[in-house]
Amino acid sequence: MKVTSVRRHILSVLLIAGIGLLTRCSPDAPSRTGSIFQVRACRGSRHAPDGEVFRILLRDSDAIAQARALVGAGNRRIVAGTLASGNGGFNMPWNWHLDPDSVRFAEVAVEICDGCPSDVEASGGHWAAGSFCPWTSEIIAEQN
Repeated sequence: MKVTSVRRHILSVLLIAGIGLLTRCSPDAPSRTGSIFQVRACRGSRHAPDGEVFRILLRDSDAIAQARALVGAGNRRIVAGTLASGNGGFNMPWNWHLDPDSVRFAEVAVEICDGCPSDVEASGGHWAAGSFCPWTSEIIAEQN
């Protein structure tokens, strides 16, 4: 193998590794794999009659199965979780996301964390002591 070829190979490996590190270190990139679901909230509200969509990343296989069962089933569960800054690499265009390890599907939740995604955005992600649980939430699709 020529020295030039070895150098190109080493440079390629370093470049690929560097891109991988940048992706993992970015505050807007998911750090682990999982499934992303689209959630509609606030449907029927005056300011958003069609609702507002946000995305959640699920890593737990039981939570993923539960979310898949809720897509199009007409069963509404409250999507609830702990807020984190940045879009997490999956909740565009919002500047916040729900911590994937905290997301759960509740039948009831306290009123203080209820709201619309735009309310969380307007608060700078400082909503309800760090929790978000829109009562009108519904899982509408799994994103591939």
